[in-house]
Amino acid sequence: MANRTIPRLLQTPAVILLLFWMIVPLAMTLFYSFIRYVLNSTVRPEWTTPSFSNWRGFGNYQFVLNSKDFLFAIKNSLFIVTSILTLTVVLGVLIAVLINRSFPGRGIVRVLLISPFFIMPAVNAVLWINMLLDPVLGLQGIAIGGINNFAAGMQDAPLVGWFFNLWPVLEPISFRATQTSSIAVIMMVTWQWTPFAVLIFMTSLQSEDQQQKEAAILDGAGRWSQFRFLTLPHLGRPMAIVVMIQAIFHLSLYAEIEIVSRGNGNKNLPYLIGEFTNNNIGAASATGIFAVILANIVAIFLLRAVGKTLME
Repeated sequence: MANRTIPRLLQTPAVILLLFWMIVPLAMTLFYSFIRYVLNSTVRPEWTTPSFSNWRGFGNYQFVLNSKDFLFAIKNSLFIVTSILTLTVVLGVLIAVLINRSFPGRGIVRVLLISPFFIMPAVNAVLWINMLLDPVLGLQGIAIGGINNFAAGMQDAPLVGWFFNLWPVLEPISFRATQTSSIAVIMMVTWQWTPFAVLIFMTSLQSEDQQQKEAAILDGAGRWSQFRFLTLPHLGRPMAIVVMIQAIFHLSLYAEIEIVSRGNGNKNLPYLIGEFTNNNIGAASATGIFAVILANIVAIFLLRAVGKTLME
C-alpha cells in the first residue's frame, strides 16, 4: 500500500495541473454560453460585463441553432474533414508503397516528400491560392492559357486540325468563389498532410513480414493480390491512427478558410465561432460547446474503430 502512495503523491501535482488546464477554459465557455455577453453595446452596456445578472438560459443555443450558417458549417466541416482524410489515406498508401522500393536517390525523395508537412498552414494557404490556383497569375491560369494557345495554333495543322477545331476554349477556375473555395481548402490541406500519412505508412511497411510475401509469390500471388491481402491488412492499424490524429486537427481548420475566401460560402464551426467572437461572446461560446459535442462524437466513433482494429 505504501509503495503505491508515494507514486500517487508524486503524480498529484501533474494531475491537478492537467485538470485545471482542461476544466477552467471549458467551465468559462459553458458559463458564457448561458449569459448575454457582448464586447460592445451602446443600448445595453450591462451586457458587456459577464455576470449572472445577464443570465439567458438556452437563448444563445437557440440563437445559434436558428442561425442560417450553423447547419451549413456542420455539413461543410464534415465534408472537408472526410474529403481530406480519404485523399490523404489513399495517396499516403500509394506513395508509401511506391517509395518503399529501392531506387537511386530514395533518401532525397523521402525528405522532399515529407517537407510540405513542416510548412505553416497560413503560408501553405497563401502559396496555393496565389501561386498555384489563381486564375490569372497562378500556375492554373498559365497552364490553361498555354493549352488554349496550343489548341488555337494547331487548328490549321494538317491531319489533326479538325480535332483542335472541336477543342473547347478552357476557362480557369476561380477557387475563391463560393462553390469552389472548399475544394481549394481540401487540396491545400491534403497536400500538406499527405506526407504525415506517408511517414506513418512507410514506418509500418518496414515491419511487413517478407517471408509471408515470399510464400505468397511461391503460391502464384500477383502484385495486386499481395497488396490486397497482405499489405493493406498490415496497414490497418496505422490507417486508423492517421485518421484519428488528422480528424482532430482538421476539425479546427481556420487559417486556410480565412485566407482563401474569408468564409464566403465556405465556413466550418471554428470559423463560425470566430465570426461570433467579433461581438457576441455568448453565441460564440454556445457554438464552441456544439463544436466540442461534435468533436466528441467523431472521437468516440474513431476510437472505437481504432480499438477494434488494434484488437484484431
